[in-house]
This record gives sequence, C-alpha cells and structure tokens, in this order.
Amino acid sequence: MRCWAEINIDNLYENIKELEKIILKEKIMAVIKANAYGHGITEICKALIKIGIKNFAVATVEEALKIRQINSEVTILILGPIENEYMSKILDRNIYFMITDFEEIEYIEKKGINVDVFLKIDTGMGRVGFQEDEIPELIEKLKNCKYVNATGVFSHFSSSDSDEDYTKLQEKRFKEISENIMKEIKSVKYRHILNSFGSLKYHDSEYDFVRTGIILYGGVTEEETLPYKFKPVMSLYAKISHIKKLHKDSFISYGNTYMAKKGDTVATVSIGYADGVRRDLSNKGYVYYKGHRCNIIGRVCMDQLMMLIPEELAESAKKGDVVEFFGKNINIVEVADLCNTISYEILCGISSRVPRVYK
Repeated sequence: MRCWAEINIDNLYENIKELEKIILKEKIMAVIKANAYGHGITEICKALIKIGIKNFAVATVEEALKIRQINSEVTILILGPIENEYMSKILDRNIYFMITDFEEIEYIEKKGINVDVFLKIDTGMGRVGFQEDEIPELIEKLKNCKYVNATGVFSHFSSSDSDEDYTKLQEKRFKEISENIMKEIKSVKYRHILNSFGSLKYHDSEYDFVRTGIILYGGVTEEETLPYKFKPVMSLYAKISHIKKLHKDSFISYGNTYMAKKGDTVATVSIGYADGVRRDLSNKGYVYYKGHRCNIIGRVCMDQLMMLIPEELAESAKKGDVVEFFGKNINIVEVADLCNTISYEILCGISSRVPRVYK
C-alpha cells in the first residue's frame, strides 16, 4: 500500500473505558456519522456493539439503514433532517428521527404515519429546531396529534469547548424547555444535550443519553480533556517512493513556492490532497520519520508530496520507508491547527481511496 489509515480498535476501547469514568455505558450514544468520522462506520459499529454499546447517532437515513443491517436491536437516532418521503420507509426499522418544524408535524398527520420521534429544540445553535417562543404552540399541536408520538427531546451545544457562559445559558434554556414539554406531553421520556466536550464539563446533569463524537476517536489533546486521557484511534501513514540529493538549487513542486538548496535530500511521499492531506500543509506542515519531524516542502500535490530529509538521516533514508502524518507522534489537532480547521474535518477528509487497516 502506498498509504493507509491505521485504525486502532484497542484505543477505541480504551476511550470507552475513559468515558465510563464520566458516564454510565448505557448512556453513551456513539456518534458514528460521516463514516464514523472517517474511521469506517461498519467496523466501528461492530466493535462498539461487541463491548456493549447500544445507542448510536448518525446524520442520514442511509447511515441508519447501514447500522440496522449490522444489528437489529440497537437504538439509532438520525441527527440530521430527513426528507419527508423517508419517514414512512424507516418505520419498521425502529429508527428514530427528529422533528424540527411544524411543517413536518403536519406532513406526518396528513399522511397518517404512526411514528415515534425526537423533538429538536434550538437553544442557541441556530441551525435547526423549534425556537423557544414556538414551544407553547408545539405543545398544543402535540396534544392534538393522532400519529406523531414524541418520545424524546434534545438540543445541541454550539460552543461547549470554548464558551462556558454560553454553554451554561444553552443548558439552562434546554432544562426549562424540556421540563415544560415533559410535564405537558407524557409520551416524552428521553432528553439529551451533552456532546463530547459537554460530557466532560457537565456530566453531573441528569440526561438519558450523552452523544460522544470526537473524544470517542481521540481527536483531541490531553490539555483539552484533563483529567481524562483519550487515545487517537486513527493514524495516517504513507511510504517514501523516491529520494534524491539535489545537484543544484532547485524549485520543489507546483508554483515554485519552495527553493531547495544544493546538497538537500528530498523525498517524495505517496500521498496527496486527493487522499486527504490538506494543501494548506504546503511549506508549513511536517511528518514524523525515524524520530524526526521533517518539513513538507513545496505544494502538496494530488497524489504525492515532498519532504526534506534532515542531514543526519540522508544516508539511511530509503524508498519504502514509512512516514506518519498524524497518530502516536503527531497529534491530529496540531495538523488541524496548521490548516486553520478542526480535527473533525481532517479525520472526515481522509478519502475512500485510503485503505483502512484495523488492528
């Protein structure tokens, strides 16, 4: 293989054990949308079911159906809006979806779709869900519904990793709204708002599920999650395909953005932006190779990139050697910071042509 993503299931299990220091296992709702954040939805789902995880969250109907093919009993909640025509198609699969506006309620009632749903409340994310001033009308409509059976209510933090005051405000709003709904609509039994960082800071709150995403995969730093420690589940590797010692000063890669010097040893690595290595890393990223952090030089290409070999490794470097882009030696958050993004995007961006190797 020219490049591959190694998925460490043991680290996944260690992260679950760490979560169990915070919350009960039966409250863990593993978020495995976007191909389990790039890790492989089928394999991650099977691995988690094996150790007793029974609740899963996804973003799409297709993802939900994939999980249902794997297991007929686990609870599945679709976190993203679904098109109306899919509502009746997943009834017999025991898959929950969310209601976000009055139009969806009217559609279900008109079509006579007898369904259990979760109510999505917008407490400050500003994405989807019923707004606070719509709750009285929502409650009255639900009281008169023949087919919409509201079984749960949930919301989503927008800034639980960065804005404590706003997060507390969101939780206060959710607590008040959800208690009001549960008092009036007796079918509502479940509520949840905590996500990964929310679970670390507000785990004393009484919620039925905790939606764990990025911490499940270890896409965080130790400083962010102290005193808890989450291990990286994915590591990204590629092989050196070519090595040359320059006979004269020479530009490297497209656009002549880097001038290498005579005598430099330059290695070509078989991975590029089509594999998920961001072009943002051109001339500022680095890889881990034989105990050294080696600079990425020139622009990252579609299928390849170049790195500068340190003088002390010039004689020992050879074709076929493996370099690490992130994993045990380079935290993915470092890579994300260099790209002015977040670890979630880096993980989800590792393309399907990169083989996943499970260990």
